Amino acid sequence: MTNQSDTTNYLQAFVEGMISSGVEQAVISPGSRSTPLALLLHRQEKITTFVEVDERSAAFFALGLSKASGKPVALLCTSGTAAANYYPAICEANASHIPLIVLTTDRPHELRQVGAPQAMDQFHLFQSHVKEFIEMAIPEGTKAMLDYSYWQGMRVIDTACQTPKGPVHLNFPLREPLLPDLNQALIAEKTTKIVVGKKQLSEDELIKFVDACQGKKGVLVVGGSHTPEEAKVFIELAESLNWPILSDPLANITACGKDSSLIMSYADLFIQEVEMNQSPEVVIRFGMVPISKNTMFWLQSLSETSKIYFVDETGEWQDQLKQTQVAIQAEEQLFAKAIRDRVKIKTTDSWRDQWINWQEITAQQLMKLSEMKTLNETSASILVHKKMAKDGQLFVSNSNAIRFLDRFSSPESNQYQLFGNRGINGIDGIVSTALGMCATHPNRQNVLLIGDLAMYHDMNGLLLAKRYNLPLTIVLLNNNGGGIFSFLSQRQLKSDDFEPIFGTPIDLDFSLVAQLYDAEYTKAESLEQLEQLLEATQTQAKFQLIEVVGDRQENVLLYEKVIGGLTEKLGKK
Repeated sequence: MTNQSDTTNYLQAFVEGMISSGVEQAVISPGSRSTPLALLLHRQEKITTFVEVDERSAAFFALGLSKASGKPVALLCTSGTAAANYYPAICEANASHIPLIVLTTDRPHELRQVGAPQAMDQFHLFQSHVKEFIEMAIPEGTKAMLDYSYWQGMRVIDTACQTPKGPVHLNFPLREPLLPDLNQALIAEKTTKIVVGKKQLSEDELIKFVDACQGKKGVLVVGGSHTPEEAKVFIELAESLNWPILSDPLANITACGKDSSLIMSYADLFIQEVEMNQSPEVVIRFGMVPISKNTMFWLQSLSETSKIYFVDETGEWQDQLKQTQVAIQAEEQLFAKAIRDRVKIKTTDSWRDQWINWQEITAQQLMKLSEMKTLNETSASILVHKKMAKDGQLFVSNSNAIRFLDRFSSPESNQYQLFGNRGINGIDGIVSTALGMCATHPNRQNVLLIGDLAMYHDMNGLLLAKRYNLPLTIVLLNNNGGGIFSFLSQRQLKSDDFEPIFGTPIDLDFSLVAQLYDAEYTKAESLEQLEQLLEATQTQAKFQLIEVVGDRQENVLLYEKVIGGLTEKLGKK
């Protein structure tokens, strides 16, 4: 056997191991050292491959593929700084529990620390941001080493998919020749069956929990990312208890197609303005704290008489408030369904009705605002939410875009899936992640709601849409700068300090950006025109950019106007 033959069999065994554990897609960033793995992945009929030359964009694209499919996705690059460009997406994958399989190729050991070109220390490159790191052995063709390669490919993917899910990193030192033997018959395919159980409470513990909650004045708080079907379970749990439900936009409570008077979609607006005569007796939290700062402040203000339960299926104790009195480590959906089905006593309507009243007063205030009937960043964001098709996919960017949806959207009858990168909350890689979402289900309506800085930050990702004909509609909220800082304490600064450091106007003509990547471009001039454009996306998918020109100060004034009206209406002193 030759080194070429050994390398081919060894790497093919690894690929078979990945397939055995459910890998169906791979994203390749071209390079020399990764040649044998790239070719074997590309020629593998059971794996769909995408090629992206920009490693940062490639990693976020893989992140989007995994988010939308719910399956592990492989990510391959050459040696050197190529791997370092994966870092932001891996950090996001780790924090948001996305199973990325990061495959970096490397110089063999004899070429390390000796001045060889394109060689750097890739050992534990991503440190604590991956669930596991494996330095693979130099390829050999013995049966023992082929079994080892297959086993690692199978096992590490299973590790990535175990709760809490997350990225794993394998580093492959490869010797030349780097071209695999493409005429060589592939080794016999192997399969390994993996059976995974669920983490749940005993019947006695469930009964104790129900007894501690039913009939009590309580609140359900749902954070993290969930599918529409999962969101419906949380709403059903709230209805069985007769409790209001507060949630993060990515929990899909307002996008799951199930309406309920218990959904407090405007909580961010009213919760700090109301006179609450009594704190809840019980709070049940699922996942991380929602994006709303006002909801977080309200939770922090609760007295010690409020019993706080935290359902933490990851077992990572991700509770920034540190108020948990009882931590429940169980599968969220199994737990929610079990409690829903065992509740016999509902809380009195008076507790529920005051919350519904606050929600309705806020809705009435919003309906009176003339700004909601004209085109601006807030009204455009609400319209995107309303015009999503059944089973459509919406990716929402960080900073202002997701906050517009959090504050102002209400439950609609259209069931769609909302995605975002809320693990680390960065604006890097948003376009590429959204395109990964789009590539998973290209026949659905796919929309990205994004600001101008986040768009600029990841324009390289647009090449993926051009190359793979991905029909993503980008709704660009362009206020020419960092609009989020106009809501924060930095806005107190003088213009000479604020504008260059926080306002950061970029003065880009995005019609030229669309032209560069062969996207159709439209500048929306009215809310009615935007509505027509969004309705068309429900049936006529295409790669397009719709620009909504906004104003940073206008966004702040609208928010302050809403809060001022609620303060007066709800009577908090």
